[in-house]
Formats: sequence, C-alpha cells, structure tokens
Amino acid sequence: MKRSWRLVALFLVGIGLLVSVSVGLAREGPGRYNDFTFARVAYNGAGGGFFRGFGRGRSQWNMDFPSADLNIIRVLRDLTTLKINDPQYIELTDPELFEIPFLYILEVGSLQFDQEEADGLREYLLRGGFMMVDDFHGTSEWNRWESQIKKVFPDRSMEEIPMDHPVFHCYYDFDKYPQIPGTRAIFSGRMYERDGKVPHCRGIFDDQRRLMVLINWNTDIGDGWEEAASYYYQREWAETAYRLGVNYAVYSMTH
Repeated sequence: MKRSWRLVALFLVGIGLLVSVSVGLAREGPGRYNDFTFARVAYNGAGGGFFRGFGRGRSQWNMDFPSADLNIIRVLRDLTTLKINDPQYIELTDPELFEIPFLYILEVGSLQFDQEEADGLREYLLRGGFMMVDDFHGTSEWNRWESQIKKVFPDRSMEEIPMDHPVFHCYYDFDKYPQIPGTRAIFSGRMYERDGKVPHCRGIFDDQRRLMVLINWNTDIGDGWEEAASYYYQREWAETAYRLGVNYAVYSMTH
C-alpha cells in the first residue's frame, strides 16, 4: 500500500489546495516543500528543578530518545521519496520552531509549561503546526495534561476524534483506535497503565477544523516504535504503532 507523499502533494496542489511542509511564515529555504522534520518537544517537568537535558530533574521529555524517533524516521524514509531529515529535539521558545512541521511530545503527565512556552506553542499551532501527544496514562496524568494545555488554548476543547476522520485513513485505514502497550504495562501483564484501561484519541482543532493537536491517551505509540525488535514485544503492536505514525505524518503534511 505504498504511496509517494510527493505524488500526494502534487495531486493536492493540482486541485487548488496549498500543501506546505513548513509552518514558518517568516523564512523559506531551499527544498522547504520537500523537507519533513520530526522534532521532540523538550519541556519542563512538574515539581523539582528546571532542566531540559538528559538524565536529571523531573522532566520526562527524553523518554525513548533517540531510538524511537530514529525508528519511525527509518520507516518514513522507506515509504516516501521526500527528504526526511534526522529527528531532533526543540524547545518551544526556539525561533526555529516555526520551521518544524511535526512536533512530538510525550509523558505529559509530568508537564509544566511556563507562559512563554504556552504562548510559543499557541502561535506555532495557529500558524499551521501539528503536535502529536503520546505516552501518558490514567486520570491523574490526564488532569495534569489538561491543566497545561489550557494555558495554550483556554477556550478550545479537546474532542474525541471520530474514526472516519482523515487522520485514520490518509495512508493506512483504521476502523478502530488501537491500544499500544508500553513496556511497563507488558511487564505488569496487561495492556494498560494506571487506571487507563480504555485508549482514546482526542484532538484540538483550529477555526477551519484542521486538527492541530492529536492526543493519544492510555496508549504508548513511542514504545511500539522503539521496541519493534525486542523479543518480548509482539510484532502486531509495533506494526500498528508504525502505521499510526505514518498516518499522523502524512496528515500533518497535507492539511
């Protein structure tokens, strides 16, 4: 079921739709419409000192980094003829944020946005950006996430994304939103963590009903990317995680 994103983009342009990989309104550069960059959001954790590096503090933004990111990038390169850049991480206050078409943020149950970060993320998303949220579980972590994303969009609701939405059909077809177990759940002998028995895919939309923020709750897609070669991780889970990742990337580039 391979398709070229280049062909998809040319088709959309041909019928009068503007397809742009770049969010940036201020800068353009060579190959800007052929580039895809996957960037992980580096953020501050709740409680404890502020540190955006590796292995210290309470921030969990670097979980599975960079192996999960490298693995999904390999799949995207195999499936496309576009230039897929190496994955990176970025802070929400970095001016380069507006050159990134796809943000990935996880473990948001320990998230703590300051106002500058919230303002930067709001501007990025309203200017055409896309952010995938992943790997947080249960009621308490949802409450933390909700409190922080309300700093970004106090007046926009988070809605359940219906299964007929294009994000579930723009490359692979899904008729049911799957639960991808993380390693912590697997080693506990179940598919979920905390009280997160039921997986949900929710979203925040802009005024034109473009999906800006895609929220994967009670599931761990990043572990599916990272653990694909692990002997204890079922192939079905990894394949599903990769297919979701491909759909999300295609949607971010074509909407």
